[in-house]
Amino acid sequence: MNFGQKLQTARINMNLTQQKIADDFFITRQTVSSWENGNSYPDIMTLLKLSDYFGFSMDEILREDKKMRLFLDKQDVKHDLRPVYRSLLLISMILLVIELLDLFSVIKLGGWLG
Repeated sequence: MNFGQKLQTARINMNLTQQKIADDFFITRQTVSSWENGNSYPDIMTLLKLSDYFGFSMDEILREDKKMRLFLDKQDVKHDLRPVYRSLLLISMILLVIELLDLFSVIKLGGWLG
């Protein structure tokens, strides 16, 4: 059973509406619906909270839903790459400023950058 099916089954068994879950987790009802339909997944912290809320283990959730594992892996990669993107942006901005200063003869690089 995938995560969305497991979530929906647990919610129905506890006689809860999607709106009640949304209110308890400070999200929209559409987000709960999207999770249940397999269109999106919660982040890892929300997943932990849902696990506690409904009483199912993270192990069974992650072992049973390969698509969720792939989603979480992608989220980890994106998070890990943020500092790299920031560094590249900063370096690009510094080089642009140096190039503009050279272009307007504020500094003379003597063709160092091209």
